[in-house]
Order: sequence, then structure tokens, then C-alpha cells
Amino acid sequence: MDTDEVLKGLARESVKQGENLRSAVRDLTLNALKSRELTLSEIKRVVRSVAEGVNLGASASKLDGERVFSEALAGMDDAVLKAVQANHIALQQLSAQGQSLRESHMKKALDELERLEDEFMASIKDAAKKGSKQIKDQWASVLQRSETSGTETASQIEATLEEFSDRMHAAIKLQRRTALKATEAMAENFSTLASGILIGLTEGLQQGKKGK
Repeated sequence: MDTDEVLKGLARESVKQGENLRSAVRDLTLNALKSRELTLSEIKRVVRSVAEGVNLGASASKLDGERVFSEALAGMDDAVLKAVQANHIALQQLSAQGQSLRESHMKKALDELERLEDEFMASIKDAAKKGSKQIKDQWASVLQRSETSGTETASQIEATLEEFSDRMHAAIKLQRRTALKATEAMAENFSTLASGILIGLTEGLQQGKKGK
């Protein structure tokens, strides 16, 4: 079974149903991310598949196209934001071990995070190119507004990069040499660590705050 094609079909059906589209796209995207490692390439695949499915649904829908794409973009942004928050938690756990981590692992994780916002939007633009001229024009209008106002994902990425860049500089200066095997294993498998279980944790924490 081609999981990307299945995801595309589910996104198409979400548009056809037309109700609570932002929430439907968010949940669909989030569930797809939970089932994969949170590498940059996997996030891009999920976003591209969902966006292509939205194109198909919009082509057969009587709903206003710009509204469909605007809500779909917001839903994908909500889901990718959770992925960034999961990476944030993973980085916090790794950073808490100080210089027992090899610098390359933290640097690689931060580099991928820095590229994520551009790649997120690029994946949607790639999907938009596969649509009709009308769909391309509608996506272009929605994406232009988004680039002007920014996304929640971009804000979270910027805050995370600023925080951990400072931490890495401080850790390099300390030059601790007491590495723990468990911590090195976490570093080797960063993408697995920042996966579905941590996405679930970020949602649980946020729900707890709302409950209070």
C-alpha cells in the first residue's frame, strides 16, 4: 500500500466533506507525522501529499477555492507546529546532558529545523504546480498572504533556534567530557526520539494547561 497515495485520498475526502476543514487537515497531517520519523524529508512528503489531495478535493468541490486552501494551509501549519514542538522537547532532553553530546548531532538537528519552514512552504508550492491554472492562482493568493503575515511554525522555529544556538555556544565553551552511553544513543536516534510519542506529549501538555 502506498501510504502517500492513501494520505492524498484522505485529504481529498476531507475537502469533499467541507466541514471543519482546518481541523480535519490538521488531524490528518498530524496522524501521518506520528507514524513516521520526524526527518525533514518525511515532513515534506506528508505536506506534499496532503496538499495534492486538497487540490483534488478542491477541483470537485463547490466551496470557495481560496477558503479551502486557506483553511488547509492553516491545518497543515498547526500540525507541523506540533512537529517543531516535539523537536524542541527532544533538543531540551539532549541539551540537558551538556557536553556529553557530540556537537554534530545538535548542529544537524538545528540545521534541519532552520530549513523546515522554507521546505514546508516549498512542498505546498510544488503541490500547487500540479493543479489547474485556477488552483495555481488560488494557492498563489493564499501563499502570498501567508508569507506576509507569517506562520505559527515559523515563529516557533525562530524561538527554538535562538534558544538552542545560545545553549550550544555555552556547551562548547564548557567542554565537558563525561558522556553517557544512553545520551549518545539518544543523539544517534534523534529522529526516532522526536517522533509520534513526543508529538503526543506536546498535545497532552497543552491540553493540561487548558484544563487548568
